[in-house]
Amino acid sequence: MMKPEDFEFISRLIKSKSGLVLSQDKTYLLESRLMPIARKRGLKDLTELIGLLRGGDRNLVEEVVDAMTTNESFFFRDTKPFDQFRHVVLPHMIKARASKKHLRIWCAAASSGQEPYSLAMILDEFKSQLAGWRIDIVGTDISREILTKARAGLYSQFEVQRGLPIGLLVKYFQKKEDQWQISADIRSKVQYKEFNLLEDFRPLGQFDVVYCRNVLIYFDQPTKSDVLARISALMPDDGFLFLGGAETVLGISDKFKPLARQRGIYQLNRPGAPDVDLAALEKAQAGAASAGAAGAAASGGLAFPKPKHMQTGAGASTGTTARPAAGTTGTTGTATTRPATTTRPASGTGSTGSTFSRPSGSTATGSTTRPGSTGTTGTTGTAGSTYRRPLGTGTGAGGTPQRPGAGSSNSTGSSGTTRPSSTFDRSRFGKPDDKK
Repeated sequence: MMKPEDFEFISRLIKSKSGLVLSQDKTYLLESRLMPIARKRGLKDLTELIGLLRGGDRNLVEEVVDAMTTNESFFFRDTKPFDQFRHVVLPHMIKARASKKHLRIWCAAASSGQEPYSLAMILDEFKSQLAGWRIDIVGTDISREILTKARAGLYSQFEVQRGLPIGLLVKYFQKKEDQWQISADIRSKVQYKEFNLLEDFRPLGQFDVVYCRNVLIYFDQPTKSDVLARISALMPDDGFLFLGGAETVLGISDKFKPLARQRGIYQLNRPGAPDVDLAALEKAQAGAASAGAAGAAASGGLAFPKPKHMQTGAGASTGTTARPAAGTTGTTGTATTRPATTTRPASGTGSTGSTFSRPSGSTATGSTTRPGSTGTTGTTGTAGSTYRRPLGTGTGAGGTPQRPGAGSSNSTGSSGTTRPSSTFDRSRFGKPDDKK
């Protein structure tokens, strides 16, 4: 178990070297990530490891900081930032940089390279429009080890399945034993550098576009504000900044402002910031929302297929599993048809899918009938629904349980047993305590 004074020492060390803030409840994280280093060095425990750190072992400090940083990345992560680049940023830059034909992009905390390579693949799709251009993509990270992996461009089957469309895998990757390697041409478009975001940015030069995604969440507020201020100093008036979905500039920095009606993309808060055309992006987003990946492809965007569990059996990727109300006929080809248990129309004919209470004894189209004391017949359930039914539960013609009220007579469907009256002896279960 790590001593409190050891935790304080190592958390201060990591913050000073990387900006990463560790709260006291992250002691388990320190222990789980540092014990492998201690074992590799033949040390008995973390106390010995921290003793070496206190002694100023620079190589060990680097190894510890590397172990504590998160290297989570995948191709076209979150999709939206790459749609925004394709439909807004790139068209603007092609027009605004037409005279000098030079574009510079910085991927801060590039990890194992999926983000900069994703951008390089998009740019390659525009190579006819970018003929004669000089394009620099710079990927930086604090971890020397992860940058070695990024330069190699070698990824496991699992890594290429995370976000990478199959068409791009076939076009830009080659199989190498049990891994996939991105083409030499795409690799040549990205330059990697070891770099710490707490250092001076000026040696990196100016950038038109900066991706600094899922990095600021690990910093405290003053560090976030400082990093954003120094990024803004590297950018021209019409530059664009991308942050992660859980990150924002609001309340942290006045150097940037959100792009209208878009999340995760920011412009510089300067008079020179241009008005950009969002029509193509919003058209692509509307198409994706209404028709899934097929809609995005039809509107000219890259098609990012939804995970298999979000696709319907008919092949249409709607992003949701069909849940018809009880009493409707199951649709052939849908993934899993489940009756909507919350559908309770009022007396008379209700509209399927609305959620509100109905009095007992009323009958409504598209939902399970709950008869009152006079007793009515249960409606036909959803054909093909799959769920477990308690013993003694009656079924309608299609398999939906009937719920008669006290004293009502059950009607029997095409199969199943008759459910007993809802009146039962509560004394068997004891009397619940009153709520306080």
